Amino acid sequence: MLLRIVLLRHGVRAPTKSPAELAPSASQPWPAWPVAPGQLTPHGADLMRALGAWYRRELEADALLPAGCAAAPALTVIADSTPRNHDSAAALVQGLLPGCAAAAYRAFAPGQPDPLFGGLHKARPAPAAQDPQDPPAPTLTRLETAALLPALADLQQVLFACAGPDCLRDARAAGKTPLPAPCAPTDPDAPLPADCARQALRALKTAGSLAENIMLEQAQGMPADQVGWGRADAATVGRLVALHNLSFAALQKNDALEARRHASNLLAHVAATLQARAGATPTVAALGDAGTRVLFLVGHDTNLASLAGLLRLDWHDARQPDDYPPGGALVFDLVGQPGQARVRVRSAMPTLAALRAARLAGANAPLTHALALPGCDDGCAVADFLALVARRIDADEVAPASALPPLVSVGGAAPR
Repeated sequence: MLLRIVLLRHGVRAPTKSPAELAPSASQPWPAWPVAPGQLTPHGADLMRALGAWYRRELEADALLPAGCAAAPALTVIADSTPRNHDSAAALVQGLLPGCAAAAYRAFAPGQPDPLFGGLHKARPAPAAQDPQDPPAPTLTRLETAALLPALADLQQVLFACAGPDCLRDARAAGKTPLPAPCAPTDPDAPLPADCARQALRALKTAGSLAENIMLEQAQGMPADQVGWGRADAATVGRLVALHNLSFAALQKNDALEARRHASNLLAHVAATLQARAGATPTVAALGDAGTRVLFLVGHDTNLASLAGLLRLDWHDARQPDDYPPGGALVFDLVGQPGQARVRVRSAMPTLAALRAARLAGANAPLTHALALPGCDDGCAVADFLALVARRIDADEVAPASALPPLVSVGGAAPR
């Protein structure tokens, strides 16, 4: 094997809103977290160290890294610049290179946007008005709306310990803001009215975020009576997180909208790194250097979803109902010899049980699935993969000369 690239989500974090900000969305107070909103928890750091150890065993078995600290020169870890990604990368490297003085990762300073993970469009000024030629705002299809309704009812039951119109009326009377009930499809053959589809999408965006917060309570290892106020066991969490998956399918994974803007730069640089290792000269800067055999990119669930949208990938597994869990990854392997190498892609997703235990061995090992790239059998020849990427990305969203961020020592960076 010539090269492995692992794009993974950061570890378990606190919700991005405080319990006080979330208070109107539920009948009871949301639980307190040990860190500020959006930050990696000590449990999340433990998970990333465990993931690092799991990947290290894989990498040694595949002869991609030598044993011990001698592996450091062949390993490059690049993280997004958010504090939770800094802390996740530090913990990951501690698991990959335990006790090694040379252990480090690359990232821009916290608060400095990184176009590799955030996309170039975020660095541009917002347009004054939508161009008439811009793609239309996303809406949900009839089938998606039909799938949304039962999951929304489950979430409402967890949030307010009741369901139905009377529950919503009482919640509003108490000053709460329950989820809006989207209009249900009536005629299975008629198009879904646009206002109904937009209403469903607004409900879904909020519901997906709230459902993920409850998933994070489970992944954090909170006591059972704090996970969804004691109303969400593991099976219920699995049903609720379908709302997050559906929200991402309508938005982040939609290649006509967010996916091309958000992921073109990242995918172009992943492809260039594979191309360079295969012995060709890319037109876009490769990540790492000539000695890199293993590259980790510590990003976000949005990065996983957007790349899945561009490459038409799907890895849903009922054993891990969350398609984008903390520590979940897409793995790109370059196999064969230079000039004849092929690109293979797989998913590697920790289960909810593994996240809760922060252990990734034996029965708790990540679930892996080989993924089929469009038009390719047994992986893609490098030239075919590059052609696929060129068709799927927006070249105007690619920065050909993206610079590597500076090195950051792991010493004391990850919370314990």
